Amino acid sequence: MSKVKIVKFNFFQPIIKIGDTDNILDLTDVLERIRRNYQNGQGEFKIVYEYNGEPARLADLSVDPETGLYHLIFERLNYQVPSRTTLHGESTAVDLEDDEYIGLDVSVLYDPEDHVLMIQRNRDSLSPTGIESVLRTILDNQIHMMNGDFSLAVISDENIKHRALRQSAYRKIHFKVTGTKASDIINRLTNRQEDLGIDNVEIILNSKPQKSAVINEEYAKSLLEEYSEDVEVQKLRIRSRQTEESPVEAIDLFDYKLQSSCEFEFIEDRHLNPISVFIRMQEIYIGELKNVIRRVRGIVENV
Repeated sequence: MSKVKIVKFNFFQPIIKIGDTDNILDLTDVLERIRRNYQNGQGEFKIVYEYNGEPARLADLSVDPETGLYHLIFERLNYQVPSRTTLHGESTAVDLEDDEYIGLDVSVLYDPEDHVLMIQRNRDSLSPTGIESVLRTILDNQIHMMNGDFSLAVISDENIKHRALRQSAYRKIHFKVTGTKASDIINRLTNRQEDLGIDNVEIILNSKPQKSAVINEEYAKSLLEEYSEDVEVQKLRIRSRQTEESPVEAIDLFDYKLQSSCEFEFIEDRHLNPISVFIRMQEIYIGELKNVIRRVRGIVENV
């Protein structure tokens, strides 16, 4: 039985803060050294570290010979042992040795030209914060030499409103308003004009449950136009599709993180193949987002 899974990606740049200045840090030399060690099975083979009390590791590191993009595979090594079973059979725990773990992997793409990290978001896998932690450990000596602080800076989507208005099939609109806008909504709902002591109003509009059902496009866009730049709006999120064939995408107009997503079809209870994930990541990054990122970055210098 096959299953469709939506995989999301966020985008970051490696930053080292020296004094009051943020600088983009080029990771190429460090990654090249690790890649050669991994190939030869020497030195830091393999980099293992602890995050939130659990072991994790940089499981693999390679470079695509055509694109020059790096593929990093991070694994969180889970202590919880899953069960093996059939539809009507008895469940039995997977037999592991004391030094064996269940690996939960996540793929990271690194562009050595523009110094961009595209990180796969995966439930139960290592988060961007965890990946930031291992990179800081790897870079520890270099950071101390520079007297700087390392972090992964989120790349913002400056065209978030334009992207939200470009959608054509709106499935959900979620907004929260305060002040006079909240009072106006309460007055219309209750037909009462006095102050009822309500600070804010949160409303969720959902389409009908059928897969093809959508909220009226003209009405949805009028709400986005009205609320997207109002100071009394505290939350504005949508779930929508750009076309009838596109996957449903979550867009938060108050959270400007650049993000992307795609669908994978895989056999149920099997993990996604990281090679297949990386191929799709390259297609998305090169085909859709590299030039977008170039337009929104460039405010700091390389180190």
